[in-house]
This record gives sequence, structure tokens and C-alpha cells, in this order.
Amino acid sequence: MIAMPKNEIDENTERNNANTNKKDSEIPSTNTDKIIEPDIVSEPVVEEKDSFIEKWKNNRFLLVRGTYYLLHSIWMVIMVVGGFIAWLIALLFI
Repeated sequence: MIAMPKNEIDENTERNNANTNKKDSEIPSTNTDKIIEPDIVSEPVVEEKDSFIEKWKNNRFLLVRGTYYLLHSIWMVIMVVGGFIAWLIALLFI
């Protein structure tokens, strides 16, 4: 454990004038008109790091960006041709 100065421990961990033994109320409350709903706390927004592909796509060097677009175009052509062949095969078995 990291040793912290006494004043930092007092500020962060101890409750000043806290009475934890005190009960909330000795007499039960009969007022049910006002029910206070707790505020909904949203998740903190975490900025995601760019993936390897995004780094290639947005790279400042033309050669790296060109390689990305070349490989991306080849992949799209392969997927379109493969989808067309799968569609033809599906038509044969109808």
C-alpha cells in the first residue's frame, strides 16, 4: 500500500461529523405522495482506438492509403463474385 500523508487520508476516506449509528427515522413515514426516483447515470463515453484498418485508411502516406484502397477494392470484387455464384447455386436448387 502506498503511504499517503495524514491530511490526504482524512480528506478522502473519513467522513467529518458522520453519525453512522443513527437510524433514518424513529417513526415510519406515512407520506407516500412524493416518491423520488433516483437519477439515471449514463455510462461514461469511452473513446475507442482506431483499428489497424482505420489507421491504414486514414494514413498520411499515399502509398499506405493506396494499398488499403487497392486491397479493399479487390476484396469487394471477390465478395460480389462470390455472392453472385451463391445466388446462381441457390437458383439451381429451387
